[in-house]
Amino acid sequence: MIWTLSTRLLFTAIFISGASALIYQLIWVRLLGLVFGVSSFAVATVVAVFLLGLGLGSYFFGRWSERARDPLRIYMYVELGIAATSLIAYLVIEALPIYRYLYEYAYNNLGFYGLSLARLLLSTLVLLPPVFLIGGTMPLLAKFFLCDSAKLGSSFSKIYYLNTLGACAGALLTGFVLVRYFGVVGTFMIAVGGNLLVALIIALSKRDAGIASPESGERSPYSYMLVFLFLTGFISLGYEMLWVRILSTYGLSTSQAFALILAGFLLGFSVGAWVVARKVDQRKDLETWFSAVSIVTAFSGAVVLLLFRQFETLTVLLADATSMSQLTLGLGLAFTVSFIPAVFMGILFPLGVRIYAQDIDRIGAKAGNTFFSNTLGCVLGSLLTGFVLIPFVGMWNTTLLLINLSLLIAAAFLLRGVGRARVQWASLVVVAVVANLLVFTDSKTFHAELKGADLRSAAAGFDVIYYEEGLSGTVTAVERGDYRGLFVDGQNVSGTDLVLLADSKMLAHVPLLLAEEPKVSLTVGYGTGTTSGSMLLHGVDVHAVEIEDKIIEAAPLFSKVNYASYADPRLSIVLDDARNYIATTDQEFSVIVTDVTNLKYKRNPYLYTREYFEIMREALGADGVAAAWLPVGGLSFEDLRILIGTFDSVFLHTTAWYFTQFPTHFIILVGTPEPTQVNLGELRERMATVEGDLRSLSVDNVYELASMLLLGESDVDALVDGAPLHTDNRPILEYSDMDLYNVMDVAPNLGRLMEFQQEDLLAYFAGSERQLDELAEHFDRYIAHYRDYVRLYEAQRR
Repeated sequence: MIWTLSTRLLFTAIFISGASALIYQLIWVRLLGLVFGVSSFAVATVVAVFLLGLGLGSYFFGRWSERARDPLRIYMYVELGIAATSLIAYLVIEALPIYRYLYEYAYNNLGFYGLSLARLLLSTLVLLPPVFLIGGTMPLLAKFFLCDSAKLGSSFSKIYYLNTLGACAGALLTGFVLVRYFGVVGTFMIAVGGNLLVALIIALSKRDAGIASPESGERSPYSYMLVFLFLTGFISLGYEMLWVRILSTYGLSTSQAFALILAGFLLGFSVGAWVVARKVDQRKDLETWFSAVSIVTAFSGAVVLLLFRQFETLTVLLADATSMSQLTLGLGLAFTVSFIPAVFMGILFPLGVRIYAQDIDRIGAKAGNTFFSNTLGCVLGSLLTGFVLIPFVGMWNTTLLLINLSLLIAAAFLLRGVGRARVQWASLVVVAVVANLLVFTDSKTFHAELKGADLRSAAAGFDVIYYEEGLSGTVTAVERGDYRGLFVDGQNVSGTDLVLLADSKMLAHVPLLLAEEPKVSLTVGYGTGTTSGSMLLHGVDVHAVEIEDKIIEAAPLFSKVNYASYADPRLSIVLDDARNYIATTDQEFSVIVTDVTNLKYKRNPYLYTREYFEIMREALGADGVAAAWLPVGGLSFEDLRILIGTFDSVFLHTTAWYFTQFPTHFIILVGTPEPTQVNLGELRERMATVEGDLRSLSVDNVYELASMLLLGESDVDALVDGAPLHTDNRPILEYSDMDLYNVMDVAPNLGRLMEFQQEDLLAYFAGSERQLDELAEHFDRYIAHYRDYVRLYEAQRR
């Protein structure tokens, strides 16, 4: 006897299984990102292993299902196996020290290719067993559920769209709910629970049935369809990579934005499969249908490309017509532009399976072949798009290449057809001509416009002087008069106005002037190179860790403020994820500074967790000093408390510093191994070596710098008392206060910080009575200035 299950319970199990699979994918990318870093090569390795494992599992289990007597029973054991191997993978990553030791050894002793191979092997070690089993679920389900050749297309489409709909739910839940409220580990365990629940549903609800008589073979599969399914997989992942990259240039680079874009694709695939399920078994012209949908897919890609060029204009128009914020509308529009072409791509896969399989003879193996072929296309599409097409031909032309690939697929089917299909040929030609005319457009760039005072209309007079689409982000430099600014994916990294220069220069000077005989310093991010240039003035060796090579390429445009630091032999530019480098390098540092301009941008939240600050502390020498740039605006006061509290939980002697000479939007946290005690005479001597750089910011004497101390250690402790911590497992700041995202309102937080200034800050300084009296006068003067700043910011807000 073999097992059977009611259709309703089977569909429920398929949905839950799809949700668990997508949750696993997102959580494994997070977990392995903390081991290997989040550079393009590291993330691509993890994603490629995941997809390739799915394909291999589909191929193997597809063939095994043909020898299996009871596919539902095997499917239940596979779900249990996914839960077990996933738990083992998690334990290896998190609890097996040798796993990280092997990577650290490879990082410090092997070159680029050796390290890449090490990442591949270590990723395969933990990911291949569970993803191999996940890949086997759909062929087993196909073997069990597809029993009638007359309903082959609709039956396959149903299990495909239900599984994909579950994956869409998994993406949304992970991006918006699960990690936020249950943490990374809790979310992972929910995915494990999903597998166990599926197995429990089958175990408790199965019924015995008679042995099914296998249908004899009637027609050989149309093997040429595997090539086209490979190509459709290539196109779909290529579009996904492109949409994520393009939308990130408009500020949609948070984890929630990524979850929405991914969900848009998955929901589109599901809706497309649902459309196929309703009609496929009644139609005879399946290849003509496949050709027509390929043409529409190409057309939708061209439409979306044009929508991207007007993305900001559309969000502003929608904001004027509704009460919703531009961010909310931007997220909704991102979901929509991902969803529309995905619907047509979602039609192509199950339709292609129906054309290929012909009947249910050996349907398990046939399903395995189609998933394997499609997944291989996905792997190649993601790798070629990310590492070859975008860097070398650009996002605009890459989109056109994918559009033309869809049209070539359509042409191939039309050439096979027996009819003339004049309408389709005419449509193909029209779409091809219109789409390829876009090659001649005046501008093929994607970057957010600088906003005017109303934060809606574009600011006038800015010229783009540099634009490159790199492996990790799109880098843009703009100029107006004497000002130059640097942007990465629409995020203002730094520039040459006084506030941004104060940001970059003081992050170098404050910790280095407080450190005892610093030798080697590290700055997270190169940006315009200003921080690195100011560090070099102290006579130290500098390591600048930068994830995007194109930023280094743009550095000469800012040579007036970075002092050509990019060409200084004492500067070591490390192209890597900063957290990964600090955690694995053997170098010991005197000073480490972290400067992340947007706390919600991509993986930036993981550069402010407790674990990251612990990594910083381990990389510092016995007298090492840590510093972290923190925004005063763009986040709630509670989030600011969380940030400061997380830093303070690792660096017990934490002080907060705020610039004195003119209004700014940042503070610098400084963590020292012992209580801060500054000798004013020694500080004056140290300042002499960087006197010119400080004078460029109107910092003319030792008192102006010393009076930047805003909060002492006890003040900081009082400020953060009771604040939760931002951790790798509970990345609170990744999700909180999205309404303040990209909003720079300094006044509320600066005013609240000043309320906690209760200590006698003179106690942190040593000097003569005259020196301390003068410093006291500066403290009084600048406290009054800070209150003026608050009033100024409040006036600007009104």
